[in-house]
Parts: sequence; C-alpha cells; structure tokens
Amino acid sequence: MRKLTCIVLTAVMIICSLALTACQSENNPGEIKVLATAGNIKDAPKSKAKTASKTAGAQSMPAEVKTVSSSELSASQYKEFVNGCESLLYSYGFEGEVYITEHNKPIYKKGIGYADKKKKINNNEHTIFRVASVTKQFTAAAILILRDRGKLSLNDTLGKYFPEYKSGSKVKLENVLRMQGGLPDYMNYYNNVAAFFSDYNQALKNTSKQNREIIQKNFMGDPMLFNQGDAYKYSNSGYMLLGEIIEKVSGTTYEEFIQKEIFDKLGMTNSGFIEELDDSAYNVAQPYNYKKGNLDVFKIKGAAFACGNIYSNAVDLSKWADGLRSGKIISKKSLEEMIYDKKKIGYGYGLFLMTGGKVAFHTGNLAPYNSMLLISFGGSELTCVAISNSNYYATETVGKALYNKYAAYFAG
Repeated sequence: MRKLTCIVLTAVMIICSLALTACQSENNPGEIKVLATAGNIKDAPKSKAKTASKTAGAQSMPAEVKTVSSSELSASQYKEFVNGCESLLYSYGFEGEVYITEHNKPIYKKGIGYADKKKKINNNEHTIFRVASVTKQFTAAAILILRDRGKLSLNDTLGKYFPEYKSGSKVKLENVLRMQGGLPDYMNYYNNVAAFFSDYNQALKNTSKQNREIIQKNFMGDPMLFNQGDAYKYSNSGYMLLGEIIEKVSGTTYEEFIQKEIFDKLGMTNSGFIEELDDSAYNVAQPYNYKKGNLDVFKIKGAAFACGNIYSNAVDLSKWADGLRSGKIISKKSLEEMIYDKKKIGYGYGLFLMTGGKVAFHTGNLAPYNSMLLISFGGSELTCVAISNSNYYATETVGKALYNKYAAYFAG
C-alpha cells in the first residue's frame, strides 16, 4: 500500500507542477518560454518574433518536484488526498481522462465528463482524443529509427533534403530536433494557418502534400531567427520538415511509417492520424466549450502533419511510453540522446525534460483539446496521461490548485 500510494502521489504532483508552470509561463509572453508555446497550435501570436533569448526557458522550466515522504501514509490519508483531488477536478469543470501506470499497468485512472454528450458516452481510458503536439516525440523517434538503421545522420543539414531552403541550408537535424535550429514557426506567425491560402475552399480540396508545399514556401522565405545552436525557440516548422525527411528517406508516407514502425509494433490499435479520424465513431471525444473556428485549421490536410496530427487514447499512450523505455522502438543510445539535456534548455528530441532527463513530457493543444504525456525513466517507470476535450485552461487551473493545496502536504 505504501509503495502504491507514494507512486500515485508523486505522479499526480508532477502533473500538477507542470500544469502550474505552463500557467505561469503565459503571464509573460514577451520571453521565449519552454511551455508557453508547447503544442499551442491555435492560440498563436499574430506578429513575428524579433529576438530569441540565449537562455530560453531558463526561468520557465518546471521546478523539480520533491519526492513524497517515505513515512507511511494511512489509508485515511490516502483517501483524503484522492477525495481532495477529485473535488478540485469537479469544481474547476475538468472534463477528460487522467491515467497513471507503473510498468504499463494502471494504478490510477479517472474519467470525468462526456466524450460524447449526445450518445451519453463518458470519458475513459479508451476515449480517443486529438493529442496535437504530443505528436512531436513520435516524429523524433522516427528520425532516430532511420538513424539507427544508417539511413541518415543527425549531422545532416536541411540543405541536403531541401536545396531550395537557402537560409536554413546549414541547419543540422540535431538542432531541429532540439528546437535550436532558428527556424521561424509557421503556427506562431499567423492567427490561423488558413491565412497561408488565398483560396481556403481550394485548400480543403488539396492533398496533404500540396498544402504542405504552400506552407513551407511561406516560412522558407523568412529569415532565420538566430544562428543554429545559439538559442532555443519552439518551432512547428522544424518538425514539419522532419516529417518530410522521414518520407524522403523511407520512401513511404509519414503516416505509413509511424503506423508500421510504432503503432503496429506496440499494439496501439486506437491511434492514428486526425485526417483519417471518423468523428462520429464510438468513443471519439467531441469538442466542448470552444469558439467556432478553432478547429477549422485541421480541416486543411497537411496543416499539422508531423508536428501535431496524431490522435490516440490513454491506454495507447501508455503503451508508447513503455515501448520507448524498453528499447522496442529505438536503440538505447538513441533513447539516451533523446532525453539528454545537452544544452541545458529543458528540451531533448521531441520532449521537454526535467530532473536531468529522468522525467520527460510534452503537452499538446488544439483548443479545446489539451493533452499531456509524462514519462519517467528508471525506477518505477511511471507514465502519466492527462487529456481534456472541454477546456484547455481548466486543466492548467486544476493543476495549479492541486499543486498549491497538496504538494507541500506530501513533500518530504
């Protein structure tokens, strides 16, 4: 009982700490923050960023969460904590799924609200959500799979694959993976990706490849924000290009590669790509509490691609975390590089890092869908999934309240 209790409380506090930090980061949009733009596809600023901080994210990194006290907790203390957490979740209107596993075995799960109100289907660990920028870790892993097979090098430059990209020709793939390439972010430059297209209706008819070419032509014409490696700036553009490289090197589509090399191998039978998702299917989370137009961008094929196009559920994301840790997908060397904070910026390859890389996570936001996947490496091998289909900011508010109310109580 003591071990299970400590694991659950530690995991919940880590989730809450990350959500709290995300809230605090958004209060100062003038600085480049690690969490402020993570997966924030819809709520992007209209103007281009002019500068980039060399210590990007230094002040916004999540603080290391203290471990739960090793003193024994009684059953009543544990019950009090769980009841308090759930009371806050309900009071803030959180709707979604919280799912925590140890060694890929569930130890805590809570579904709140409807996945589909009309069908009276409740949110649960099998509910399918759009996970937005959680996609990036899959893209990074795909690049590492190809590297493990000798198909490419992380020292390869963008110019090798995109000779037309003059300003970014010398940028190495390693720096693109770490968000240190200096690439402008096409999602942040415009209020809506639809702004790239002179004819929105035609964009809806275009193939994914046709639309990506239009998007890439736009941001490839912009100057780099800084010299590669000099700073950190979250960029969806870089991960779109990584997806293109996966296609060029593998000889198949990005979606086919991820499906074959990751989803199929791990038995992720409820994961796929937004453009293929049947919203009317059973147990697909419907969007609630959002403004009309928020989802319009994803009606355009290719708009999210390798930076935000995956859908999944809590069970499948747990399978992914377990597969990543176990070496089923990438080599031990590649995993070590993926979660190594080489430049002390709090970002590895497709993952935010904390506690020296012992814990990695990523958030995703396609309002009102908000997702977070947290993975610990070594020890208890925790996986924490928190996904909402109701209100992005409610998740952060809940996290802040839980952290403030309970972190000090259970900290050693």
